[in-house]
Amino acid sequence: MDTTTLSQLDMRAVRQTIATVLKSRKELPVLDGDGETDVSDMGHFITVNRVTSELIGEEYKFDAKREVEIITVTRETLISVNAFGKNSYLIIEKLATVLRTSYAQSLLTRIGVGLVRKSQIRNLPTAIAGGKEQRAQIDLTLSHIHRIETPINQARTVDITLYED
Repeated sequence: MDTTTLSQLDMRAVRQTIATVLKSRKELPVLDGDGETDVSDMGHFITVNRVTSELIGEEYKFDAKREVEIITVTRETLISVNAFGKNSYLIIEKLATVLRTSYAQSLLTRIGVGLVRKSQIRNLPTAIAGGKEQRAQIDLTLSHIHRIETPINQARTVDITLYED
């Protein structure tokens, strides 16, 4: 039985959207927070990663003609956006503001995501070997659907065996 994913949260598209609205493709890389990118030579960068995903609702459909069942799950996923380096707080503050624009909303809609809420911006300077590093963070709650399709073959004939006691 092969299950096909028809729709799900695309974290790569979320990172690209954040980079686009900040207009920071190369000078401020937006990285996968769960990845293992070497950042030792980067002066500043942003990471994005999933934290939690909460189930909001489920829908089940059966398509008898195609003999498939389609499961659609609506979720709210909390993602953490972290900025590291010079002006990190200002970058996160700009992101929080820019996400309210019609342009940003249309980009999010295009990737199948709705912005439900934003957390407070947290200023998190951290002591490192060379002194202090500026860091800031915001959490974004994104609404999206996860839809799968799986075959469910109809039983056309059934063998029945009767036993008497």
